[in-house]
Amino acid sequence: MWAFAPHPPMRIGQIMGIRSFYLVGGLLKRLLAVAGVVFLTLQPSQANPARQDLGDLQQQVKIFLQDHYRQQDVERVDITVGNLDPRLVLAACTQPLTMTLNDPSNSGGNLTVQTRCEATQSWSIYVPAQVSLFRPLAVASRPLMRGDVISERDIQIDVVNVSQLRQGYLARRESIIGQELQRPMNTGEAFRGSILEAPLVIKRGDAVHIEMQAGTIAVNSTGIAMANGRIGQRIRVRNSQSERIVSAEVVSAGKVRTSI
Repeated sequence: MWAFAPHPPMRIGQIMGIRSFYLVGGLLKRLLAVAGVVFLTLQPSQANPARQDLGDLQQQVKIFLQDHYRQQDVERVDITVGNLDPRLVLAACTQPLTMTLNDPSNSGGNLTVQTRCEATQSWSIYVPAQVSLFRPLAVASRPLMRGDVISERDIQIDVVNVSQLRQGYLARRESIIGQELQRPMNTGEAFRGSILEAPLVIKRGDAVHIEMQAGTIAVNSTGIAMANGRIGQRIRVRNSQSERIVSAEVVSAGKVRTSI
């Protein structure tokens, strides 16, 4: 059989050392646990820096657009800034935002505003917006037919959303009265230069008065129109005296002008 020698009895100093080891070890564990809590508490704030308020960004874009379009000749400006994805995370900008608009015709409509932060944590985003511009325009006061020569009673002035119109709309009655309509128009429809034409004032075969200019000298004659003519157009005319055919500009009903 095996025989084991008995351990010698522990001294009081050894017992106190072992006890101190376990006391210090427990205290160290508690300190590490507290430090871990402090670390975990501080970590989220370091991982989530200040963010740009998206609502404030939209409001700044709206103010930028209002300031831009109110400098135009408009009666009213309506602006709706599009919503941004709420998941979008942008660092809070420590400098004023820089905004750029690409609308060379200043006609509004659906557009985007490039918005940039040029601080240390820089970023750039395109913010959508819808801009409606209202101007007083000349519109048809009643249904009109192709070939109608526009008179004063055919025109009224209304405030119209020009952002929904093609370019070339007209605002002054004087530029419309006496023009001939090239297609039908509905009541309230805006007049545009592309659908108007000077009226036909000379027809082929009409006798016309010819004004011939040579510097400061003017010579009058008569002739026969060889084509239909509108004011401002050039037509061929046969001079009744010389039988020569000349190119002349239509200046009014029955009258043309040419240079010698």
